[in-house]
Amino acid sequence: MQSKNLHFEPLTANHADDLFSILTTPSVLAFIAPDEKPPTLDELRAEYAARSRGPVVLVTPTERWFNMAIRLKMIPSPVIGRLEATQYGDWGEVAYLLGEAWWGKGLAFEAMLWWHDYLAAVAPETKWWATVHPSNQRSIRLLKRLGYEAVDSNRRPKLYSYDLGDCCFVRSVHI
Repeated sequence: MQSKNLHFEPLTANHADDLFSILTTPSVLAFIAPDEKPPTLDELRAEYAARSRGPVVLVTPTERWFNMAIRLKMIPSPVIGRLEATQYGDWGEVAYLLGEAWWGKGLAFEAMLWWHDYLAAVAPETKWWATVHPSNQRSIRLLKRLGYEAVDSNRRPKLYSYDLGDCCFVRSVHI
């Protein structure tokens, strides 16, 4: 599975080694877990192993997990980020994460365009939501470019990725 510059593969515990350095970078942690201690490598391996198996306890009977590692298309290439989506029937949540070295190069936009095409094939008719830390202006601009609209947090479903104060977005158009 690939786009112009990127290769995507199902996320497994083996990707934790490459993603560990990305997830423990202060600039990345500032947006995804500003008040939390970063995971250990063993915790990250266990989390990714669980993600590859899918949910053990479902929030809804129709819950489905989708998780991909992102590599540059060139071979060999380290993992440079990940894509996540959780579907809860007719709505779901999406997220992306790229290492700081890959910010500002258009790769997150390319990855998310591919991700939405993939999700449209495996989870059609799903309304996708995203949450963003308010100081993450790059992600806010990216989501708007992808056709997401800002929504008052009081008008959202119970988003499991929502942290108090996050900006909420819903994708209302397909581009």
